[in-house]
Parts: sequence; C-alpha cells; structure tokens
Amino acid sequence: MLESLTALLQVALYAGLLSASGSVFARATLLPRHDDAEYLAQIMRRGAALMLIASPLSAGVLVLRLGGELDEPTLSAVFLSSSGAALALHVTGALLLLTASSDDSVVMLLSYAILPLLGFAFSGHAAGIGPVEGAVAVAHVSMAAWWLASLFYLRRGCEQWQFDRLVSAVTRFSSLAFILTGVLVIGGLVLILILVDFSKDPWLTPYGWILGAKLCVVAVLLTLAGYNRRRLTPRLLQGDASAVQALRATIGAELLLIAAVLTITSILTTYTSPHD
Repeated sequence: MLESLTALLQVALYAGLLSASGSVFARATLLPRHDDAEYLAQIMRRGAALMLIASPLSAGVLVLRLGGELDEPTLSAVFLSSSGAALALHVTGALLLLTASSDDSVVMLLSYAILPLLGFAFSGHAAGIGPVEGAVAVAHVSMAAWWLASLFYLRRGCEQWQFDRLVSAVTRFSSLAFILTGVLVIGGLVLILILVDFSKDPWLTPYGWILGAKLCVVAVLLTLAGYNRRRLTPRLLQGDASAVQALRATIGAELLLIAAVLTITSILTTYTSPHD
C-alpha cells in the first residue's frame, strides 16, 4: 500500500516538476508573446503547486515506510540525508516558481526553475553513485522538462494561433528539438550504461523488464516526434493548413506517451533497483 502511494506521489512530483521548470525553459527558448508567456506562467504555477503537495507527502510516506516513528534516527534518515536535500530543493524551487510573475526576468525565472531539478543530483539511483552521474541525471530531466512544456505550448498554438504564427513557432521548436532531444537521448543512454550491469543479464530482472518497457514507449515517442519533424513540419512550411489538425493530434499522443514514461519511471524507482 505504501509503495503504491509512493509511486503515485512520484508521478505527481515528476509531472509538477517537469511542467513547472519546463515552462520557464520553453519561455526562454521559444520566445512567446506576452499572452502566451502568461499561459506558460500558469503552467509553471500549477506545476509548482503540484510539487508543493507531492514533495512533503512523499517525505511523510517515507517516514511511514521506515516504521512511522518520529524519533531522531527516522527523521534524520528522511530530512538530514540526500532525500532531505532533494526535498529542500523541490520545496524551495516550487515556492519561488509559485510566487513568480510572468513579468519577472527570464534570468530570474531560470534560476528558480533549476533549483528543483538539482534535486536529482542528490537523490535517485544515479545520484547514489556519484556527483557526475547526478549531473547527467539533472541534464536528462531538464531536457525532458523543456520538451513537455514546449508541447503544451505548441498544442495551444494549434488551437488558437493564426497559421503564420504557428509555422514560425514550430520551425523554432524543430530546430531546437533536434539538439535538445539529442541531449535527452544521449543522457538517458549514459544513465543506462552507468546504472545497469550488462554482465549479469539485466533483462532477466524486474528492473530490466520495466526498463525495457520504458525504452519501448520512448522509442514510439521518438518515432512520433520524428514524424512531426520530417512529415508535418515540411507540410506546414509549404502552407498546408490541413497539417495543423494532424500536428495537434500527434502532440496529444506525445503528451500521453510522456505521461506513460513518467508512470513507468515512478514504478521503476519505487519497486526496483538496478543494483538488486
């Protein structure tokens, strides 16, 4: 029961963190107009609120999993540890993002957005190995955050913007996505090489099975993203307005696949370990 609750809270934490920090990254790179900057600010604040709910609850559930005693050893294990450092970064970053305004400078917002992401440098399977591995995890999650929020931004564009404005935004996104998604994929592969001992048949373990399922979903997601870049974006550039609805549908599918990846990741980190 407590493990299931932990996994559920992890999904909420991931969703809140990626949307809150990612909306700032999207604003900094996609250069939205004022009304769209406010839309991204709404996503930022909602994600921050979700973080503020999920992070303390996760800490409370961890206390219960350690026996439920509010004694010094238990509290130290939760709050005076790497998990406690990650919790502090999540809560501090969430508070700053929740109270931030769309009129704040991009540099200030970026400093707020990076704080909760740094939690992955202190807590998690990669962070448990060393600081370099934790830094790779931070970079990997940061790229995922940008991708998620940018998709929300473009989906809004498909619904509300004029055609020329949408084409401009999609063109800019595509040029950035080619690089940033590459960083995301490379970071993920590096983490797998760091965490998984391939000399011991990892695909025969529960961790390997769930990781394999995650990789399959990611492969479908990347295929869909490649279809958008190679098929739909050229149609938009050629003035084909019928591609807008197709783009909106594929973006919706990408968002669902990202939700599946976050769910599988929470199961992977809650129930299994690469070191088992």
